[in-house]
Amino acid sequence: MKKMKICRNGLKFLMGALCSLLLPVAAHANNAVVDCSGATPGAFTSISAALATLPKAGPNSITVSGGPCSDNVLVRGFSDLAIQSAGPSVTINPANPNRRLLNIFDSRNIFVGGPLVFNGGLGIVVNQNSVAQFDGITIQNSTLQGIRSVNSIVDVSNSSITNSTRPGISATGGSMSVDGGVTITGGAASGITMLTGHLILIGGDGTPGTENVISNNAGNGVGVSSTAEADISGDNRIDNNKHVGVQAIHTTSLFMSGGEILNNLGVGVHIGETSHGEFDTVKVQGNGSAVTTNSLDFGSGEAGGMEVVENSDLFIDGAMDVSNNSSNGIFADESSVLSSLGGNTVNNNAGDGFLIEDLSIAHFFAKDTATGNGRFSLQCDDTSLVEGDTSTLTHVRCGRIRARGRGQHGNQH
Repeated sequence: MKKMKICRNGLKFLMGALCSLLLPVAAHANNAVVDCSGATPGAFTSISAALATLPKAGPNSITVSGGPCSDNVLVRGFSDLAIQSAGPSVTINPANPNRRLLNIFDSRNIFVGGPLVFNGGLGIVVNQNSVAQFDGITIQNSTLQGIRSVNSIVDVSNSSITNSTRPGISATGGSMSVDGGVTITGGAASGITMLTGHLILIGGDGTPGTENVISNNAGNGVGVSSTAEADISGDNRIDNNKHVGVQAIHTTSLFMSGGEILNNLGVGVHIGETSHGEFDTVKVQGNGSAVTTNSLDFGSGEAGGMEVVENSDLFIDGAMDVSNNSSNGIFADESSVLSSLGGNTVNNNAGDGFLIEDLSIAHFFAKDTATGNGRFSLQCDDTSLVEGDTSTLTHVRCGRIRARGRGQHGNQH
């Protein structure tokens, strides 16, 4: 019997709490067998039929084989329930395509383990303070979100979500953990969205197959908003999405360490609307091909790599590689604050390396490298202020630089 697994390195205070809720399901008081083909004597032919025979309080398990199955599964008020494949992959199609394939309401310690393929219908919803884990499943061709979570605790690992009509994962409140080995691709909207709750992306350790991949979606790769928090660590690849790679707006905090933000058509990173962003050891490359840098003295008002706007703040804490983007490398605008702790590389961007405008401030606490950019290593307008060590930024045009150590002063070309 497969045991539930979710604990990885990362935010141990939250993941520890989640682990305590999603305990291993090793010995089940009730074990129902489903064979959707009808070939197994005495077995149920649908998950819904098996559920109807089980007590609400577990531990209970349902093992599924055969298929394809035709079902719309409702799990309401259950605790300590596992639904998993008996071995080979089983496809579940909707009996009613206008309903969710799987609904989990007001339930605790629900484990859904593959290989299971949820194909079509309105995807999966987890609601009403439920706690659920998904491992080894595929969700495809949903006409709504792949997974929709509302005020619940959800963990997803070793799974794929493809071709959703709305976001692959959409969460409001609670927490959503994407816990390694997850691919979200081909959607007609964003890859992942989170409002008001806590999004956790814990990618792999570099071993193939352990990374999270959010790619080729028609909206943003990852978007958090409305006082949400996002913690992104490990091997996460956010690439080739049609809008912004990673976005935090409307009084939101986003922290990212490690991973790659590559070749998104919009800006790689957007921090706006009084939000906070903090990044280290991330590659932000090849973004912004839909952003053009104009021929005026200052930029187009957007970056290709990273931007902080609308009274927000952005920290780049070291080992950032913001290179080969199609407009400015890092852009601060509209009374925002950019803080660099040094050791970052901002090279070969089509516009400026750093562009500071409209009452914004840039703090350079230590040296950065910015070479080969299409215009200046550092440019700022007369309303903005640059402080700190800019001694390694050799192609600079700024009216107001307050130096520390060997920092530069005045206009430089």
